[in-house]
Amino acid sequence: MLKLILSIALLTISLTFFGQEKEKTPEQAITVEDIPEEKPPFKDKLYLGGNLGLTFGSYTNIVIAPMLGIRWSHRFRSEVGIEYNYTKDNRYDSSYSYNQYGGRINSQVFFLKFLFAQVEFAGMSIEQYTGTDDGHERNLVPFLYLGGGFSQQVANRSYISFRIMFDVLNNENSPYPPGSPVYSVGFGIGI
Repeated sequence: MLKLILSIALLTISLTFFGQEKEKTPEQAITVEDIPEEKPPFKDKLYLGGNLGLTFGSYTNIVIAPMLGIRWSHRFRSEVGIEYNYTKDNRYDSSYSYNQYGGRINSQVFFLKFLFAQVEFAGMSIEQYTGTDDGHERNLVPFLYLGGGFSQQVANRSYISFRIMFDVLNNENSPYPPGSPVYSVGFGIGI
């Protein structure tokens, strides 16, 4: 036991000596690494992006979801956006079409340069067919998504991302079955 304690003490002392910084000569006094990085202007932290989805055939679905984001730091960013979703379903005897719209706000925390966790709140005005005389009703449906994704930089201030999210509220008017994942592909372009 005494040998272990002496070994740890000796290792700690030797690391302290190696960790000492050498005094710089006047030519080495200031280097690029010593200059603090300037904070970018606010407008350089902003980016535009969103999602676009297109499905055509007997089931047509068009999703347009622009958003505005801000990169607070290399590890944290937030986004706010709106969404419009048009669906037409011709798979049954009667044809149905839906118009849905709403907004969302989210925050992402990056654990690695390309992997992030995300929390998102969304509210959608969803049109649903009821089978009654009116035929349909509109409900405001809240969503609280938890999940994460992968983000890849494709240019200086542009990226593409892939996300898997789960709605933890499971509102009774939600079009998604409880526990089903929601996949999305998005992009961002610096302003």
